[in-house]
Parts: sequence; structure tokens; C-alpha cells
Amino acid sequence: MALAAALLLSACGSAAPAEPTAEPSPAEPGEDAVLERLEIVTPPAKTSYESGDAVDLSGLRIDGHYSDGGLRQDLPYTPQTEIIGTKTSAVSIECMGMTLTLPVDVTVKGNKPEYSVAQTPALADSPAAGLTFFWLGSSVTYGAESEGESMADFIGRKYGVTTIKEAVSGTTLASYAPNSYVERLNAYLAREDRAERVDAFICQLSTNDTPYTEQYGSVSPSFMTDCALFDTATTFGAMEYIVARVKETWDCPVYFYTNPPTGKASYGTLVEGLYTLAEKWGVTVIDLYNDAEWGDISDSDRALYMADPIHPTRAGYREWWLPKFELALFAGQ
Repeated sequence: MALAAALLLSACGSAAPAEPTAEPSPAEPGEDAVLERLEIVTPPAKTSYESGDAVDLSGLRIDGHYSDGGLRQDLPYTPQTEIIGTKTSAVSIECMGMTLTLPVDVTVKGNKPEYSVAQTPALADSPAAGLTFFWLGSSVTYGAESEGESMADFIGRKYGVTTIKEAVSGTTLASYAPNSYVERLNAYLAREDRAERVDAFICQLSTNDTPYTEQYGSVSPSFMTDCALFDTATTFGAMEYIVARVKETWDCPVYFYTNPPTGKASYGTLVEGLYTLAEKWGVTVIDLYNDAEWGDISDSDRALYMADPIHPTRAGYREWWLPKFELALFAGQ
């Protein structure tokens, strides 16, 4: 009998392989089941962006796991982040009343190497070659959101100017906070290797003083010019002290530059007082605050030029701010 069965199999060929058993569909959660967690089954195809790009979640699949073991697949979601900013590190998504974050890599478009100081051509016949410019300020003068490059560095590169950049982020003009402009200027002037000659001194009207409105002080009468008379614990006293010391030390042109509008009325008060100081001391104001025509740029340009409402990118300094400074610093040259 066994021999007959074996002969029968041999005559008919090998037995057909069994069909694979289909995976059972996951059970739907019951009516009273509670959503316990979300699972990102498939991340979006795009996870690298440039600032200003629209968020693209194509390919994203999210499943929901419930308290009774049930599963809902491919749940609907809504992106909470729509445009990638210069400081975006993750994209937020709302799904079933919960928030998920997806890490992303962001290249700040305005800080690309093509906008760098190194990629800025030098003038062959610069009218300022060999001059020395001293820059005193905080984060905007330093280039806090532009790889440490600001208009000071672009002017140095383009015009062959020796740049002294005394800039520390978060610091104030007045000496009511550590590392003030006054403190750092005094420290520099006390150095044995300080510059013997400075051809232009450019100072930032800091937005960091705006929380201290009660300590703004006021510009002194025209007959007060001795730096020892100024109260450097007030903003305007510090500004006058700086101007007096620079004129006493180097007797060079002094410039103050303002930031564009930041929405703080208290900064407008500083700008207004700056003009009073400028009239007394013969200071030139490079005014980015009141120049509405200069500030009227497209949203796409603003996204390229500004990392945030205060800090420019490399592109912002080079393509937008630099011409404004060139006009003031090199007028008539």
C-alpha cells in the first residue's frame, strides 16, 4: 500500500507548496477603547530643508494604538509648522489631539558660503585701503546669526580696511550690566597694543538697553564735553562718554547705527535721543530705524536677509545692509 502511494506521487510529480497564510488584519479598536500612543510607521521622505521652504510631509504614515489592543492605520494629521524658519529644528504635527515632533535638518539659505566674506570680491582700487575702522557693539555688530560675519567684516574685506571689532552679544551701552560697551572700550584703550590711529569709529545703538527705560538718562547740555562728567550707568551718559573718549583719543569721525524697527517703542526713544546727541557732538547717524524705503522689501527677501527681526544673515549684511553703510562711510570718496 505504501509502495503504491509512493509510485502514485512519483507519477504525478512533487506535491504543490502550500499557499502562504495571509496576515490577519489588525483588529479595529472598540467603541470604548482609548488611544494610548501614536506610532510613526513611515517618516516623511523629506527631512532636509533650506530656510523659507514649505514643509513637505509626503510619505508620512502614523498609526494609533488603543487600550484594547486595537490599531488604526494611516491616521489623518495636520502640520503645525508650515514654513521652515532659520531656527527650526523640528516640525510639529497634530494627530488625534496629540502633538508629534519630527526632527529636521535646516540650512539657513542666507548663510550659504556664496554669501560669505570669503566669497566677497575686494575692490582693486579701494579709496579706503589701509584705513582702520573700530566697531563697538553687541550681537548685530558681531554677526550672531551669520557665522560671526557682519557688515564690519564685509567692509574690511571689500575695501581693504583694517577692522577692529569689539562686539559681545547681549551687552548694553550703559554699565548697569556686565561687559558693557563702556567697560570694553576702556579695557581696549588700556591695552599696550591698542591702535594708535583710528580713521572711523562705528557704534551700535543697542536694543539690549531697552528694558532699562528708567535708566536712559538724557543728553547733557552742549557745554559738557569732559568724559569724566558723564554718568555711564545711564544709556545716554554712556553714549556721550564713548564719543568723548573716542574724540579725545583718536579725534576721528564717529558714527552710530540703529537697528531696523523691532516693535519696541522704547527703542524709538533711544533713536530720537541719538539725534539730539548727534547734533551736539557732530556724530553721523546711519539710520536703519526710520528709513521706510530701505526697509520696504519683499517677504522672500526678508526671509533670505534676516534670521530673526533683529539679526541679519550673511546675505542680509552683504546684499541689504552693506550699501547703506557704504553710502555713509565712503560718501565723497
